Amino acid sequence: MPKSKYEMSISLNVLNHLGLNLYSNTPAVLAEVIANAWDADATEVKINFSKHAITVADNGVGMDLDDINKKYLLVGYEKRPKIKKGEKPMLTPLKGRPPMGRKGIGKLSLFSIANKISVYSRKAGGEGESFLMDAHKIKAVIEGEPESGGKKTKKVNPSDIKSYEPEEIPFEGAIDGNGTLIKITEFKKSVRAVKGLRKRIARRFGVIGEEHGFAVLLNNEKITYADRDYFDKARFLFQYGEDYSEPCVKLEKDDSGAKIYECRKCHFDKKGNANSGGPHKISGWIAMAHHSNDLDDKGADDDNLNKITLVVRGKVAQEDILQEHRIGGLFTKFIYGEINADFLDEDGKDDIATSSRQRINEDDERYKALMAFIRDELDYIWKETNKLKDKKGPETAFKANPFIKEWYDGLRPKALKTNARKLLGAIGRVDVDEVYKKDLYVNGIMGFEQLKMTAALDEFAKMADTDASILLSVVSDMDAIEAARYGEIVHDRLRVVDILQAKVEANEKEKALQQYIFNHLWLLSPAWERATSSSRMDKVISETADAEMEKVVRSSGEQGEVIISRPDIRYRMVPGGHVIVELKRASEIATKREVETQLNKYINAVQEKLDNMNDGDPIYGVCLVGQPLRGWKNNPRQKEKDMESLKAYGISVVTYDELIDKARDSYKEYLEQSVEIERLRQLLDNIRTYDPQKGGA
Repeated sequence: MPKSKYEMSISLNVLNHLGLNLYSNTPAVLAEVIANAWDADATEVKINFSKHAITVADNGVGMDLDDINKKYLLVGYEKRPKIKKGEKPMLTPLKGRPPMGRKGIGKLSLFSIANKISVYSRKAGGEGESFLMDAHKIKAVIEGEPESGGKKTKKVNPSDIKSYEPEEIPFEGAIDGNGTLIKITEFKKSVRAVKGLRKRIARRFGVIGEEHGFAVLLNNEKITYADRDYFDKARFLFQYGEDYSEPCVKLEKDDSGAKIYECRKCHFDKKGNANSGGPHKISGWIAMAHHSNDLDDKGADDDNLNKITLVVRGKVAQEDILQEHRIGGLFTKFIYGEINADFLDEDGKDDIATSSRQRINEDDERYKALMAFIRDELDYIWKETNKLKDKKGPETAFKANPFIKEWYDGLRPKALKTNARKLLGAIGRVDVDEVYKKDLYVNGIMGFEQLKMTAALDEFAKMADTDASILLSVVSDMDAIEAARYGEIVHDRLRVVDILQAKVEANEKEKALQQYIFNHLWLLSPAWERATSSSRMDKVISETADAEMEKVVRSSGEQGEVIISRPDIRYRMVPGGHVIVELKRASEIATKREVETQLNKYINAVQEKLDNMNDGDPIYGVCLVGQPLRGWKNNPRQKEKDMESLKAYGISVVTYDELIDKARDSYKEYLEQSVEIERLRQLLDNIRTYDPQKGGA
């Protein structure tokens, strides 16, 4: 037969795409080696992890020279040829295991983390074979570089490169008996912590353990199912085909104390509809965690558990299929699980894995059916867990925070408790972490109390005037709500006072201090809570200040240079009047005459403007000083006399220290005198500050 003018060839450069940068993390790479040991009928795999090398040794059947060249070193060796209809699926010769490998490229993943791979292998009764694969030399062959020294070889057409010859190295009794040992050296980057590696390996396989006859040891310590370390995070569990409830020690419980979990159908049809006679079968579980941050597993190499892992033939085939189903707002942030779907890799059907071996071909009809099934399951889980949360919501709230139980127990009559349970159930249904849920409870209880009061008023309007008991109850509730609301304001304001005191004690810059006071003008008087500005009045104040400065400059012209600074004056409109505030330098000691003269000028300027506007509201002048006025420090009578005199003009003088003390005392007095009606506010404060770790507020 004549040779065709067309020819297909395979370049060794394919290793750059299939192996040298195949995987991105150490656990995924080691998983390929462990999978090869499983396929080799090993019963034990020992991984030894050090700073400069990783060794993986198994007691499988091992390889002779023929196996190495025709199977291991043959990139793309088909480990599982397609079977014909009616033929039995391929199993391993000794243990009868379904093989994990298929394409024969998994071993190339080793080059993702290291440049040098040494392989030692021996079959029972054989001499043993050993060789070294070097990524540098593979690249040199690809690029036409000399292996060591000498001149660069002539440029080679990549399509002509068909082979690389690993270096033979001494066996030197590397293995006792049969099996394979792989030594990984010259890391491309630092390897991760052993603690995280143990969890990641445990989570990548469903066949590790005595029940499968397959032990994996990391630094001489067996990896167990418990090393997965995530079942104790489950609050609700939905399982398929097998029972996973035993290790889930923190599942919600029913009234009898039994764990709440559900066994779901594990068969579905080609459209993803649950069907006991469907051709597709899965096993595994999907769980909902107590808190979303439970799934932020920093202890496992930053391995985020908020995912559903897809496992095929006992090994992770895709890290996460949950990302395609982000439904129900925050709901999916609490979801994690593991689904085993061996039907995705049956011997008689096309290989569904992508060339990276870390994902599944998403266009395959089998994968689409699985995704449709998972979508329906997540929708079902969302609805069912909401029902469970509604039912368990009050008990969950009481357990999380005893002060909520205190509030609930104090409700009368019984109908209020029924509605309160609905409220707590609704809050429990919201998928947020406890730190945020505290605010939901506080705001929900405040809203409930408000509605309770409104409902009581409606009932009172229907009753006779002589029935005063309900009115007293309503008034009591109104007082409690007002106390709680005002209490929140008081606590916020005391924090503002604390900040002001810290600024004063730290001798902070005057501009920053002044601006802080102007932003919180209620510090001068609680009645000035809603102080507002006015551009017209600000302009009047500014022009008056500028004019006064010019007078000072002109009058001092014959006296030489005089350093002056523009007064810091602010105008604010407050309920029932107008306020002009002047701030003196913290170090300045002013006289009573200076304060009176300066503030009167501003008051008169504003008064003139107000007269034109027919505004008869009073004007107040406040002078805030760092030091008492001259003559006040050691003479209380003089201070009292001056204050009376200034009061006649609507002027008052306040020091920073007095401002802080009066602001603090005025609000503390409220807190101290409101013991009875403040019960609700205190209860809400306890709910917000309760720390379950410490057992108290």
